[in-house]
Amino acid sequence: MYGSRVRTATAVVPAAAAAGGSGGGSGAAMSLGDLQLDIPEIDGDIRSLQVEMGAIFNDSGLAATFGRKRQALQALETGLVLVDQSHWGRLRVTGEDRTALLHNQSTADFQRLQPGQCADTTFVTSTARCLDLATALVLPSSILLLVDSREGGEALAARLDKVIFRGDNVMVHDISSRTGQIAVLGPEAEVVLRELAPDVLSGVLSGPPGRHVLVGFRGKPVFVAAVSGLGLSVPGYTLVADEAVAGDLYAAFAAKGAIPMGTDDWEAARIVAGRPTRGSELTEAYSPLEAGLYGAVSLNKGCYIGQETLAKLHLRDGVNRQLWGLRLSGPTSPGAEIYSELSKVGVVTSTCQDADGEWVGVGYLRSRLEGTQIELEGVRVAVAGAPATVTAIPFATRKFSAEAESPAVRAAAVVAATGEEDAASIAARLEEAKRKKAEVQVEKQAATEAKLKAMQERVAAWQAALQQQQQGQQQ
Repeated sequence: MYGSRVRTATAVVPAAAAAGGSGGGSGAAMSLGDLQLDIPEIDGDIRSLQVEMGAIFNDSGLAATFGRKRQALQALETGLVLVDQSHWGRLRVTGEDRTALLHNQSTADFQRLQPGQCADTTFVTSTARCLDLATALVLPSSILLLVDSREGGEALAARLDKVIFRGDNVMVHDISSRTGQIAVLGPEAEVVLRELAPDVLSGVLSGPPGRHVLVGFRGKPVFVAAVSGLGLSVPGYTLVADEAVAGDLYAAFAAKGAIPMGTDDWEAARIVAGRPTRGSELTEAYSPLEAGLYGAVSLNKGCYIGQETLAKLHLRDGVNRQLWGLRLSGPTSPGAEIYSELSKVGVVTSTCQDADGEWVGVGYLRSRLEGTQIELEGVRVAVAGAPATVTAIPFATRKFSAEAESPAVRAAAVVAATGEEDAASIAARLEEAKRKKAEVQVEKQAATEAKLKAMQERVAAWQAALQQQQQGQQQ
């Protein structure tokens, strides 16, 4: 079969398939439960509902804010927030070779994922530079990719299209314009979902984060995924539905008292969380490890685009730059340079005002000193000539899991980075190097303690001599 990308404008895909049901590849069908929701007496699509809720729209026709930014940002920590993400990109990948395609073209280990699971993955250049971050929802017969912009979805579809060759049984469907996407966020999100459909959603609500389930609503498929709103480090769920019922879902959650959040408010929330986005933090100037996306990267899954460079970065025990938060003195534009004393140490990539009206941002800062990774939280810097403080960002992961740090996996990283084939001897060498490094650290610590003790003894002797001298003068 000749692999191709099916565009929304020309593709004929059944509604169930468009949202991710059966319609390609192999595997058992996922059964549908039924959502029973109380829908308010409001006719219209999501935009009509947003007009009724007081939305202010931007030039792109998206609800930028509802005039309740502070309340919405605070509700992420204390209540329930409703976000329309229908303008995001959604791709459905089908065919028997779908897993192999995404496994080889992105950083996550797709071969280990099972239907019903989710995972973040990054798409990078051959030199491991960032192109985009996606969340993958794995189904029995397809994989759904969600990215945070429609342009990003189109670019990703075009990129995948270029690496689908004759004989590849895989297709990429852009379903963005025929589906809706809604996020319900905050600690009350689970409470509300349990009220709406406790039995149907039990697998998602009681399971670990990253699970998803396909349910039915008014004869249309709806995905409910426990993926924290795709990018914020707060409790939450993302729903992907046929566009015919997206408005009803939005209305149902609004009727539960959810605080609506517009695109400008979401931008502030993602900056506070430190979630990188395409074109700002995710560019070809940075790697996913620098962007704090260790959790979206696997080094032991075999060869893939960018793996060699990522393996070398990992073996070096740290990256030269890292994405960090910034507490700023005032309004600052992206691109502003960050200084420590008289040296440039980084650049600002995004800024906003937080729930308290304070200016904050994220940016890349130099994070290695004399070959050693350094902790930056709390460090004072200058941004655009004004004082600023480096802060932690909840979304970032700065190291691999314990499994990924094992000698066997590090040996696999050496193989990927150098081409050596004797993984067993490499693992033994790494273990020996780790032991010697620990011994050196113990020796350094002992030497430091000895120096400190000698210094303390000299100070004590000096103080005793000074005291004797003072006593002699008094006599």
